Amino acid sequence: MFRPLAWTKTLAVGFSSVLAISLVPVLMILFVRGRLIPESRNPISRITQALYLPVLRLCLRFRKTTLLLNLLFLIVTLPLALRIGSQFMPPLFEGSALYMPTALPGISIGQASQLLQEQDRVIRTFPEVETVFGSIGRSDSATDNAPLDMYDTTIMLKPRNRWRPGMTYEKLVQEMDAKLQFPGLSNTWTMPVENRLDMELTGIKNAAWVEDSGAKPGRHPASWRAGATDTLSDS
Repeated sequence: MFRPLAWTKTLAVGFSSVLAISLVPVLMILFVRGRLIPESRNPISRITQALYLPVLRLCLRFRKTTLLLNLLFLIVTLPLALRIGSQFMPPLFEGSALYMPTALPGISIGQASQLLQEQDRVIRTFPEVETVFGSIGRSDSATDNAPLDMYDTTIMLKPRNRWRPGMTYEKLVQEMDAKLQFPGLSNTWTMPVENRLDMELTGIKNAAWVEDSGAKPGRHPASWRAGATDTLSDS
């Protein structure tokens, strides 16, 4: 997920370093001409020197302490280095919600359209909702293979200062889910950006957990006990 960002940052820093030692000196000879103000008279340089020169002198005075502190910070970052390759995105409030119920396979176009309109009418009754836009099926594109039994309803929410007192996003989703209980539909709630990230990483709409409600853990094989506690993805 963050690989394009990491490559962009790395390439930008690398090429800027190459240009700084190859192109910039040539451009300075061509364009930096005339009477130049000494660095000691440049107000910006004087401010920056007043900030970093005391720190530089202190570090040069206590060289061993400076090296030990840098080594200590390097050791502290080792646990983070061991986690390189893992991806983590904290949940963020996007100001919108994505309602993605799934119907039984083989639903007709007419019934699917009727269910979509009924869902949108129910969602619009909530005072926290600004707009509702629902869709079913797919366009003439190979990039979206959604069948007729998959709904996508984007709910744009009003600013939080216009919500009912004490209302939170979690409570709002619970209230909507309670009113959107249609026979044959399995409700799924997420957010637009979060859903795209989940589908990009796992290929499944949202993440869920499996709870083992069988016999006591001590009676399961070791491999079964380890697998039952893993976090899985489910649609």
